[in-house]
Amino acid sequence: MKAAVENGVLLELNANPARLDLNDTHASAAKRLGIPIAISTDAHSTDGLDVMRYGIKQARRAGLTAGDVLNTLPVDQFLARLRKS
Repeated sequence: MKAAVENGVLLELNANPARLDLNDTHASAAKRLGIPIAISTDAHSTDGLDVMRYGIKQARRAGLTAGDVLNTLPVDQFLARLRKS
């Protein structure tokens, strides 16, 4: 996370229940450090999109709100955040 802060990059919360790479504790720490989070399904087909709910539940356990999750922002705010990084 220190490297993410130093380099201005975001972290991915992979919503696939077999992965959930960024657990709730780590996502909460990222929020405290101001690191943007994106929730991804890592889907390789449309059938894989249904796992998004697991990523959302993980983010909620971490105390993240929609404003903390980059890919929930309105497009103008999304693009502004990307330009900041």
